[in-house]
Amino acid sequence: MFGRPVGNECGGSRGSMHPECCRPLANSLMNLAMTRLPRSHSSRILLIYTGGTIGMKESSSGLVPVSLEDLLEQLPDIDALPVELTLVSLDRPMDSSDLKPEHWVQIGELILKHSADMDAFLVLHGTDTMAYSAAALSFMMQHLGKPVIFTGSQLPLGHPRSDAASHWMSALEVAMALGPDGLPRVPEIALYFNHALFRGNRVRKLHAMGFDAFDSPNYPVLARAGTRIEYAEEAIGQGIPGQPFQQGRPAWFPALDQGVLSLKLFPGLRPDLWEVALHDPTVKAVLVEAYGAGNIPADGDLSELLRAFVQRGGHLIALSQCVGGQVDLTRYQSGRRLLDLGAISGMDMTFEAALTKTMHLLGTGGSDFREAFGQSIAGELGN
Repeated sequence: MFGRPVGNECGGSRGSMHPECCRPLANSLMNLAMTRLPRSHSSRILLIYTGGTIGMKESSSGLVPVSLEDLLEQLPDIDALPVELTLVSLDRPMDSSDLKPEHWVQIGELILKHSADMDAFLVLHGTDTMAYSAAALSFMMQHLGKPVIFTGSQLPLGHPRSDAASHWMSALEVAMALGPDGLPRVPEIALYFNHALFRGNRVRKLHAMGFDAFDSPNYPVLARAGTRIEYAEEAIGQGIPGQPFQQGRPAWFPALDQGVLSLKLFPGLRPDLWEVALHDPTVKAVLVEAYGAGNIPADGDLSELLRAFVQRGGHLIALSQCVGGQVDLTRYQSGRRLLDLGAISGMDMTFEAALTKTMHLLGTGGSDFREAFGQSIAGELGN
């Protein structure tokens, strides 16, 4: 768990960093407070460093995460920005492939604790699971009414061609941005990468090595950055119940049920290899990554296996293996097979959003799963 952040101990000029103030706290937290400006003149932002490529360095075994102190030595100067920045870090920054749902809870609890005294939140995160974390937080923390901006990089800060500095500075600017009404320009959980701002539960990582690693095929970008950042006002906040947000204490749902499996179809799949897993009583939901618009083969063994799972009370969710478009179980006969089995359409949700939404709904319980899954919680569904 995170420990107790502290602040306001450091002095100095605007935006200056004070590594000597960075020290380990009792419960797996490190904190560094930057010089404070009067609150009426600065944005109060909490930066959460989880690890990832943005803060890595070369080692004999490849790229490895660095500590918060090492990261601070490489962060670009922010002297020109009127920002009051507090930084916290996991005690052991990690490769994002090691992040688990418990870390989503830790990040969310830290945001919740500072929801009243911070104007925005910036999360430095590895790219491999950043879309999962952003989607999960959108369901776990609802109606925050403040920006939570995830960002990372494909190359470390110290690399001469790194995209890290641009992402860091632009994400910070987005987090600070206010609209004409003086309220946050982007009051939702979002992900910034390669000059584009995406809704957190609509984005996917589509490229392992390229700078254009992320995209949002089924929802427009929230903003694009060039010489200035242009915001897509018509996309920001749309489809999220409760908009416009009222700033205050958000609704917090930390319970997540990990009894979820993913079954990706492929030619030659043997249903018998899944029998043990689908008879496990701890498995409560299966995400079927079907072909096209939600099609499955006419395989009696597979259908019977899935039917038996549903009859035991399991939830069957139909997703598409395609990057864009949506599931339509009425379009083809092969799609109606899933419909007849009692499957729930994932519509145009990303895999990351469908998975984390399922964990969230199973964890919270108390409502009809099928009905709740078909309703937008945080703008993850299209019209």
